[in-house]
Amino acid sequence: MDIVTKTFLFNIMCIVIFSLIYMYISPDNFAALQTKDKITYIDLIFYSTTIQSGVGLSDINAVTDLAKILSIIQQLIMLASVFILIKVFYNKK
Repeated sequence: MDIVTKTFLFNIMCIVIFSLIYMYISPDNFAALQTKDKITYIDLIFYSTTIQSGVGLSDINAVTDLAKILSIIQQLIMLASVFILIKVFYNKK
């Protein structure tokens, strides 16, 4: 398996793992930007995907320090995977 495929699968794995973590802590740690009854797993996987992709725009917000710290960790993991991929391609010159 090549490095691009591994990096893609790593990012998908991060999205799923963090969305499950967010779901576990979600009742008190996230707030919807628009009023709705309940934040669903789809909302949290969307949140996780936007963080992992580097976009960071979602329809829910992290409101507690725990949720913010987890989001920061996910962002740092995303950045690390991108930099590792760049380093691998850069070294193949």
